[in-house]
Amino acid sequence: MMLGQYPKISRFVGGDVLQSYLSGADYHRWHAPVDGVVEYVERVPGLMFSELYDPQAVDRSAGTLSQGYQANVNTRGIVVIRSTAPDIGRVCVVPVGITEVSSVGIGVEVGRTVTRGDEIGRFSYGGSSMCLVFEPGKVDFTVPPGDKDVVTDSGAPILVNGLIALAG
Repeated sequence: MMLGQYPKISRFVGGDVLQSYLSGADYHRWHAPVDGVVEYVERVPGLMFSELYDPQAVDRSAGTLSQGYQANVNTRGIVVIRSTAPDIGRVCVVPVGITEVSSVGIGVEVGRTVTRGDEIGRFSYGGSSMCLVFEPGKVDFTVPPGDKDVVTDSGAPILVNGLIALAG
């Protein structure tokens, strides 16, 4: 995943990523995952690939399985938050605009103090993806259940402001 021009990118090498998919009918605003200070903000313009739904398709998970690719080429935002909890470190929020509009509207600026749950941006329309990137060894995920390397189209929904990880 490309993290733009963030000068401290090496902090995330070998870290953990949680990537989720938002369908067109899901909530399309994003919130701060931790309390902290916004350290970096960038909007990376990119391509937009719409997804053609074919009910006769053999592989109906193609849209989900292509999220890693889309996170590298579609329009995306980068918001790095330096957590006030030293055991969490920095968290990188990477909203990825996919399908139809591919819009990413960032609502915070560098230096702003945020509280977990504060709205920090939004998508305008369409399916989207959200990536959270953590420094190595900082968190243990609580979702999705089971094998952390399994990609699934039908996992349990992640609720707005729901628990996704615990500090390691």
